[in-house]
Amino acid sequence: MTALLEAHDLTRSFEVSQGMFKARRKLHAVNGISLDIRKGEVLGIVGESGCGKSTLARMLLGLLPPTEGGITLDGTDIRSLGRKGMARRVQPVFQDPYSSLNPRRTVASIVALPLEVHGIGTAAERRKQALGILDKVGLPQRFADRYPRELSGGQRQRVAIARALVMNPEVVVCDEPTSALDVSVQSQILNLLMDLRRDLGLTYVFISHNLAVVEHIATRVAVMYLGRVVELAETEALFRTPRHPYTKALLASVLTPEPGQGIPETGLGLAFPDPLNPPSGCPFHPRCPARISQCSTTVPRLLQFGRDAVACHLHDAGQSIPSPSDDGATMRHSLPLPQKRKQSE
Repeated sequence: MTALLEAHDLTRSFEVSQGMFKARRKLHAVNGISLDIRKGEVLGIVGESGCGKSTLARMLLGLLPPTEGGITLDGTDIRSLGRKGMARRVQPVFQDPYSSLNPRRTVASIVALPLEVHGIGTAAERRKQALGILDKVGLPQRFADRYPRELSGGQRQRVAIARALVMNPEVVVCDEPTSALDVSVQSQILNLLMDLRRDLGLTYVFISHNLAVVEHIATRVAVMYLGRVVELAETEALFRTPRHPYTKALLASVLTPEPGQGIPETGLGLAFPDPLNPPSGCPFHPRCPARISQCSTTVPRLLQFGRDAVACHLHDAGQSIPSPSDDGATMRHSLPLPQKRKQSE
């Protein structure tokens, strides 16, 4: 099966000011990422804050041009599609429903706005289509003439999802779509996204720092560190047998509701990496409990295992990677999500 959305060696750099009397420095927010996403998949992208997840999302949406590399949609370079052509086929759902909706527009007009921008249908036809997609996301017609301020957080995010889907896109890029919501509402929105994927044949790129959420919704997961993908695998395989030391540390860092477990020890230390001063060799080696001498001098190549991949010298050297847990205890991840609910909050 060919890829629907494909990224080829994507790089995005920014010039960052260091002060009035200092030279500007280059920051590589995304550094040589290649991904392929097939129709119907949900690619989860995880990593610490500042690893480049949102920059990658903006490039996949066509909102930010790459410094190097390219993106194809169904085999076509997205640069040839133009902004409107890209918007017809790839749509975003942003993190904060409180700031992503125009407070001066009613719900129906917010959802119908993409149709208006693209000149699709009459005003009456656009409203009818907006009401239909609002019903699909679990908002009855009585919400159509309300304003965002009159809605709860979960209801606003449903409006944002409806606006993204009114153009019948092929791909939806979700950038932390549940992080601003209460836990119980998060579950409702996740289950809604899963139902819409099944009913409408959608493909998702799902960016999150919440590993439990990613495990719940993603079919494949890409783990990012300092602008690079360090591991890519099917969700079940990645959570069961992670290959990269950083992935192991991420899974070990998740809090568990089990009493007496306390705060997990990941072995990553307290300091975050500085993207303006990346280390030589493997970018993760200063924090890696399994590093070898080669790690500090040579950037690891991305080793392919079918559609899975890992960038680690230990796999090149044929060595096993120890878990961050000193006592060999089972890694903590996979927090249970609330049960599926049918009704809107």
